[in-house]
Amino acid sequence: MEESCSQNEPVPAKGTKPSVHARELLSKIAGEKKVNDQAFKSQWEDDEEEDESVDLEELEKDPGKKILWAAENSKLDEVKELLEEDPNLVHSVDEDLYTPLHRASYNGHVELCTLLLANGAKFDARTTEGWTPLHCACRWNQVGVASILLQVGSDINCLTNGRQTPLHFASSNAEAKEVLEMLLMSRWIDTTIVNHGQDTAYQVCQRTGSLYHLFEMTLNHMKASSSMMEKI
Repeated sequence: MEESCSQNEPVPAKGTKPSVHARELLSKIAGEKKVNDQAFKSQWEDDEEEDESVDLEELEKDPGKKILWAAENSKLDEVKELLEEDPNLVHSVDEDLYTPLHRASYNGHVELCTLLLANGAKFDARTTEGWTPLHCACRWNQVGVASILLQVGSDINCLTNGRQTPLHFASSNAEAKEVLEMLLMSRWIDTTIVNHGQDTAYQVCQRTGSLYHLFEMTLNHMKASSSMMEKI
């Protein structure tokens, strides 16, 4: 499977802050997370084992690498401290242009994603293969993160270099029922987009497992609703 496109936008100036509306939305999301923490919980959240391959001394010498590692491993306090020392670290990237938000997204770290977005992380940042954080969240069925990213403005039909949408990625994962349901319920979803292999997400899903029935249920419901509206 292909990955993502190059990052063309300039890095925002140090200390860039989101709009008042964005801050209010993120504050609301954080509140909902506290009330219903289980709905947002990552499958890796309870795994507190350290990655033995990580050279912690080396990370201390490079704040950019450290925030990427901390975001991926749900080190919330460490990310907070790093951003307080240098807010521009929120735009750090690795060799494939994955940002801290990408890494927190594919591991489902909701609170960390909220923090990064509140500190100016770009929700539409792209890796070298064109993956946005939303692609990452949908590929690994991180429905809580995907919901946040859509609420702050992520394009539900955004394309990678290989014309893969978040729906294509969710469809390729036989365990991504929750994300598939959420995407297919959106009025903005475009199920007709084909990737470079000329496959729709529905066709990908048919080959992956049993979740293709979600497409059939949703599309049948949409057709029924449309015909009812035409009769009114």
